[in-house]
Amino acid sequence: MTLLEVVLALAIFFGSLAVLSQLAWNGSRAAVQGRLQSQAVVRCEAKLAEVVCGAVPLQNSSPQPYTDDPKWSWSVSLGQTQYAELVVVEVTVTHEGGSSLGNVTQKLTRWMRDPALFEAALEAQMAAAEEESSSSSSSSSGSSTSSSSGSR
Repeated sequence: MTLLEVVLALAIFFGSLAVLSQLAWNGSRAAVQGRLQSQAVVRCEAKLAEVVCGAVPLQNSSPQPYTDDPKWSWSVSLGQTQYAELVVVEVTVTHEGGSSLGNVTQKLTRWMRDPALFEAALEAQMAAAEEESSSSSSSSSGSSTSSSSGSR
């Protein structure tokens, strides 16, 4: 009877040990996935900010590795919207791991003004302002000349 109790206790012990080890493995896997997903979001936000501020050219690009970790790569894709002055920018960040556990992909999309349209509008405004200032300065110099000759 004692031998049966010992065998039964060992079976319960090893069964609970197997369950607990599976729980620990699932927990560590979830921690790795969470860490990678958080890094992907931060990298994606940073790259999108670089595109918006002009540090990275606003054009479609194929996946390019990050300089600090070549397992991470990023790409930019552009799309049109129903509004001519807006463009859709989508940044994709990918981590290629050794297993399915290490594979993570994050995409962020943002609508932004098309810089080409607004640069052209800005140049036209600057040219008009220059033309206006040159025409007003030539008329003011002509009036100052006549007033200075009248005072002599």
